Amino acid sequence: MNRTQAALHALPSDLINKLCRSKVTRLSLKQMYTLGRHVLESKNQGALVIPAVFLHQELPIRLSHALKMLNSNMLPVNMSDMPTFQHIARSYLEDISMMTQMPKPSTPQLEEEFTALLRTLEQRHKIKMLAISRGFRELMENVQNQCTDSKPTNALYYHNGRGWAIDPEADKDIQTFFNRFYTINLGTRLLIGEHLALHDRGLNLVQRVNPLSISKRAIRDAQKVCAAHYGESAPSVLIHTPNPDISTTYVDEFLHRNIFELLKNAMRATCEAHLQKGSPISSSTSGSRAANFKLPPIKLVLVDGGEDVTIKISDEGGGMALSEMDKIWSYVHTGTSSSLRQPTSTPVKTQSIATPYQPQAPNTSTLLTSKVTSTEASQPKVLYPADSMTMMGGLASEAKDYLDLPLSGSGHGLPLARLIARYFGGDLSLISMEGYGTDSYLSLYRDDNHLENFPEQEEEMADEVDVFIKEIMVEPQQEILSSYLEPHFALSPSRASVSSLGGTSVNKSSPIQSVTSM
Repeated sequence: MNRTQAALHALPSDLINKLCRSKVTRLSLKQMYTLGRHVLESKNQGALVIPAVFLHQELPIRLSHALKMLNSNMLPVNMSDMPTFQHIARSYLEDISMMTQMPKPSTPQLEEEFTALLRTLEQRHKIKMLAISRGFRELMENVQNQCTDSKPTNALYYHNGRGWAIDPEADKDIQTFFNRFYTINLGTRLLIGEHLALHDRGLNLVQRVNPLSISKRAIRDAQKVCAAHYGESAPSVLIHTPNPDISTTYVDEFLHRNIFELLKNAMRATCEAHLQKGSPISSSTSGSRAANFKLPPIKLVLVDGGEDVTIKISDEGGGMALSEMDKIWSYVHTGTSSSLRQPTSTPVKTQSIATPYQPQAPNTSTLLTSKVTSTEASQPKVLYPADSMTMMGGLASEAKDYLDLPLSGSGHGLPLARLIARYFGGDLSLISMEGYGTDSYLSLYRDDNHLENFPEQEEEMADEVDVFIKEIMVEPQQEILSSYLEPHFALSPSRASVSSLGGTSVNKSSPIQSVTSM
């Protein structure tokens, strides 16, 4: 019996079916913040029992919704046939098994054991996101290799008479799937990360944040990446805000990640439009003029409205054609494989009267990182470059991953940034003037009672999971996890010996309601 079959045998026969048909309990920023403050102000480790009991009931449902996505007909371009995606689906089953075999963490001692399991799940989740990123890249490479003079054997590309092009409907299907799948995982990681932050570091991930302070930190980080890429000083950033003391309830890492992504794009566009191999584009520029050449600054405007906090980031990077705008939200198109941010004419030079924000020498981001035990540190690492899919969840344990990415080319920065912005009622939009530049608008919804934007699931998906589980149970004796995933997805011996629940109730009332209603 392989590991996944063993995990299934440890579960009550109808548990997966019940979980797949259960609705998640969507939370608001206010509920998370209030509960976190209650835990921290109580200065009692026993206060962590309340969120632990909620997560013990909630996480298996959220994990089952991700499992449903991986076994639904929404999975595009035959991705479900790839071994990588099959391995990931099986690993979700093992996660659910570990969670439901864990006794209800109703005492401080059981809460400690449960938190240790959450650390394991957090690491496993990170590896799953790396694996699905790798699998998608492999799929795209295989599909592109098929696009020769002969007819391709896939539905992703078609020949438009001039060459092979991505089919718009297939691109839309891929975007729909990944938007839903990563939104599910975003919420799951947020809940796990919040509990680990409270337990290990004594702080909330959801807190009262100052957008101006976070913006300045994002500027330093983006300038560091830009300067390293071009070997030149990065564009300066002019900040304008009528109220420097704006505050709102939000997730620090979410806001930093989005502002950083927008600034990085703006800096890249500016440098590509005005520099050529590190020098001003104009070949007639004299030596003295080149020495005094300065890139046009990027402008960041931060305003505090009655309903929204809005951040506008403007560049003079040449803009994009209207016909190219939809591609910026695609998971298929990448910044290095398209002409999205290439100027079509010489950008207009303007003079700014604002005072530039010029930070001191760039430092490593001050984002906090989760504690890592010696056991976790000794686990094998995935020898594959990090990319923006890794930080879906955007939480502290992976906060630095996106800071280490190259300036462009991951192809997922903006789509993921918009998912993060929309998760609690905000949004991200871009308006571009071809030949001049682009304005990006990031809005944060001030109503902290707004619930998570967790996607609803179709009932048919649960039936598809039933078929998937039956197929696993009749598989021949074989090791189903590849050597790529095996070291990371091993069940802990201590967890495998935990007694079965003998039946997990999925009709729950949230234990956090008693706290957040105070």
